[in-house]
Amino acid sequence: MNESFALPHRDPSFLGRAELVDDVLPGYLDRSDDGVPIVVNGGVGIGKTTVIREAAHRLRSRYADMSWIDMTSAGSGQPAERLAAYLAAIGGRNGPHLLVLDGVSEPDDVVRYLPRDGTRVLITSRADAGVWHRVARVIQVPALPPAESVFLLRTLVHGLTEADAVRLASALDYLPLAMENAASWLTSGMTPGQLLEQLDSCASKILSGYRSSDFPRSLTGRLSKATSALAAGTEEDRRMLHLLHALIILGPHPFPTRALRGDRWEVSDSDERYLLTMYDLHRRLGGLRDRGLMTLQTGAVKLDEISGTVIRDLLADRPEDEAGAFEMAEQLLVAAVPERAATEGAWGDWALVTPSVLAFDPAHIRTGPGRKAIFDTYSYLMDSGRYKEVIDGLGHLRTAWAEHFAQCRVDEMVMMSVLARAHFGRGHYEDAERLNLQVYLERDRSLGPSDPMTLVASVYCALDLGAKGHHSDACEVAGVSWKEQCKIFGEESRTAMRTASYLARLQTPENPSGAYQQGMKIYRLQVDHLGVRHQHTLDTAHDLALCLIALNDFRKALPLLEDTLKYRKETLPPGHPDIIWTAAHFYLLSADLGRPVPQSGVRWACDGLRRTFDRDHHVVRRLMAIVKY
Repeated sequence: MNESFALPHRDPSFLGRAELVDDVLPGYLDRSDDGVPIVVNGGVGIGKTTVIREAAHRLRSRYADMSWIDMTSAGSGQPAERLAAYLAAIGGRNGPHLLVLDGVSEPDDVVRYLPRDGTRVLITSRADAGVWHRVARVIQVPALPPAESVFLLRTLVHGLTEADAVRLASALDYLPLAMENAASWLTSGMTPGQLLEQLDSCASKILSGYRSSDFPRSLTGRLSKATSALAAGTEEDRRMLHLLHALIILGPHPFPTRALRGDRWEVSDSDERYLLTMYDLHRRLGGLRDRGLMTLQTGAVKLDEISGTVIRDLLADRPEDEAGAFEMAEQLLVAAVPERAATEGAWGDWALVTPSVLAFDPAHIRTGPGRKAIFDTYSYLMDSGRYKEVIDGLGHLRTAWAEHFAQCRVDEMVMMSVLARAHFGRGHYEDAERLNLQVYLERDRSLGPSDPMTLVASVYCALDLGAKGHHSDACEVAGVSWKEQCKIFGEESRTAMRTASYLARLQTPENPSGAYQQGMKIYRLQVDHLGVRHQHTLDTAHDLALCLIALNDFRKALPLLEDTLKYRKETLPPGHPDIIWTAAHFYLLSADLGRPVPQSGVRWACDGLRRTFDRDHHVVRRLMAIVKY
């Protein structure tokens, strides 16, 4: 037989996937006497070639001859010629034959040239299964299970502990090819800890193998070849590559294409190459999927994290593509974020989009719509109670946008206000007061004392005073702001009702009776105008219950807390601080009244508050006493 078609040597380290190799593949081949080829499908590094090579060796006794053609080395435009050479080489042979075509790009490259003499044909391809189903039977190669991944690493690297193997397998996304590349470094003397550090800083180099000869069959080599082909291709191929890079910038979480709005693409008209339509986007996503570079789900795009890291490293070596990638990523970000951060009922949309927004380094945001998307995302994080993320993230944002904030004080005031609210939510009242006072003084100076933005800032200053125990001063500041808001917006406006609710809260320690009357009036207005489940209404209901407790009217307070807790759970994300606070007060009042309380619920509320506050809080201490922490 012609040596160029010889079956490659068996891999002695092959393990696992017994069902696929021993049952599924032989069964499909037995049924392929109708001339329909079998396609083994999967992404880069999943182990398609290794699986099919092992299966071929195990089935060797069933065929008179086997031939193997590496289509990845055939060169552009040559698949037909190689198949013709194969058919000429086997001419006149008798008995069943198995032909393996490893690494076929797409069906049109080979299907019309396949032999029609009963030869069984087995193909590996990264192209999406959907493009093959009309011409072949498709077998999807699954990811290597964690237990088999750990066993593979420990087989390849003598002395590797199970704990280190578990950490490495997870970091390598359980991709067999990536694990083989990593193992080559471990056997050359690198420690598991050093390898994990290198994966964070230069994954593309580590996953090339430690010898230069490893590169072509490494994960980096295969991804480099795929992306280089796009870079050297048509203009559409290059745009596809920019899209791939943009999605990696927004990774590693799946990007929610379901959230995209087609009327919000144009971030900038500076370069028409990057202006998209929904049609363009999905056509290019389909092209990337067909090349095995990503997985498309209903409404989402998924890339393997380790593959994305390698491609990101490769992008850093192509500065000519980097600017276009960041510009397209910003377009995607702007088109995906919901309209307003705190819109009731939009929590699910924000939960989908936020990981991609936070993955984008804000230093690369260049436009007003892009900055607004970032601000709105942090407002969502603030509204959903993720205070620590807001504090950490906005600290980085201030550094990244120092020049912008120096020129645009309005944006800086918005950022400082959100940051102050996050500090207040965590109990950092001194930090919150410092920021809120700075925002108030700036707005008072630039906008005037009666401007709506100035009045809102003064209310936050009042809340800071109340948190420090200066209740009279706090009520005076909030009362002045409320009266001004009533003049400007009307007593039944959302802004005025919100401030009136805060005013009732601030009055409770010194005048609970007056606070209750004020709170009930506002609560009824909010129920009528906003609904009983609106977060402003529920905030007022919670404060009313605390006011009733101060008045020793426990009979009314307990059911009000119970209803508020029920509605908060229905309308807020799980674990939201407002849910935890209402639950904590409900459990404490129930316990004080001798009612049974669920220990698991009390422990959940206690743990939630302990995560929020950096120091002990009197409510936390009381909860801890109930569960005997």
